[in-house]
Amino acid sequence: MMKSRFIPAVILGAALAVSGCVSSTDVSRDIGPDSIPVIENIVVQDWDVAEVVVNVPQTLTASEANTIKPRADIVWREDPIGDRHAQVAALMSAALEPAFANVSGAVPVIVSLDVTRFHAQTQRVRYSNIPSEQEIEFVMTIRHATTGEILSGPTDVDLTFPALGGNDAVIADAEGVTQRLRISQRLQAWVSEEFIGPANASLLVASN
Repeated sequence: MMKSRFIPAVILGAALAVSGCVSSTDVSRDIGPDSIPVIENIVVQDWDVAEVVVNVPQTLTASEANTIKPRADIVWREDPIGDRHAQVAALMSAALEPAFANVSGAVPVIVSLDVTRFHAQTQRVRYSNIPSEQEIEFVMTIRHATTGEILSGPTDVDLTFPALGGNDAVIADAEGVTQRLRISQRLQAWVSEEFIGPANASLLVASN
């Protein structure tokens, strides 16, 4: 079986002071595995991911304010107004479950992700020229699927990355390159780099 690669306690990406608002102007439409930092001294784990659990606590605040930076933990606009916690959980699960399905080994594990921040763009920011980011932060814990023993974590993970804005966002939307797609690609690239390896990145295909 395939040996999965994992870097314990690695912070991926830099969480800047603002979400979906002020960021670097170095934006890219394609976020792939090469965007994820490679760390030396990787610990090889012979894991088989039996289940992925995405938990979005109800204690996280959500905002519908169309401001530059709503004061909330969750900002999401690409689903109709509704249960934003459930929408974020569904988005992340849809991206991560097929990605983790490619991680196979001898030790069955459950990967639990407790979301701490999911801050996408408001309409005001997305169609302006204000540099912005997609903030995806969570705490990961890996347990043995049979015994419940914690094998890794809890580990803080930060997958914040530059967002598209202004005319770039308009063009991207027309081409189907939505926030949902780019966030899904980011999550899948992380799984590839952390658990599979760059050579197998082609196994992961993000869906709209």
